[in-house]
Amino acid sequence: MDRRKIDVVLATISIVVSVIILTNDSLVEGGVETELGSLFLPRIVAGLMIVFSAAMAIPSLLGLLRQAEQTDEEAISTTGFSGVFIYIGIFITYWLVVPYVGFLVATPFVMFSIAALLGGRKWLPIVLMSVITPLMVFYGSLHFLRVFLPTWTLS
Repeated sequence: MDRRKIDVVLATISIVVSVIILTNDSLVEGGVETELGSLFLPRIVAGLMIVFSAAMAIPSLLGLLRQAEQTDEEAISTTGFSGVFIYIGIFITYWLVVPYVGFLVATPFVMFSIAALLGGRKWLPIVLMSVITPLMVFYGSLHFLRVFLPTWTLS
């Protein structure tokens, strides 16, 4: 299976959905009104989706247009699904554990586990990313979006 074609198709779909979110004001019905507006977070996410989708699609599209040979990294192996089942197991465990141990405790473990599952071997950057990112998300959601993420409930 050619990853380049999948990248281009998925990125195109993501960009189209993001443009709809950015341009459609009627999506706000029932949304939470903040000082920044109801569509502030969806529009920020849509903008980031466009940037990341373009970063994913442009190299793949250039490879397809040049008709370059497919490398081993661009081929998707469909022979084994053990990694997929482990990935799903990690997220089910996360979903069940977060209400009890909280976002700040569970998320770094999940991020570290996923990074290790995907083949990450530079442990210091993985640990730093696994700790700093949840802290930033927790702080940003609490102070800017007024969204309360689960906290530790074991007493």
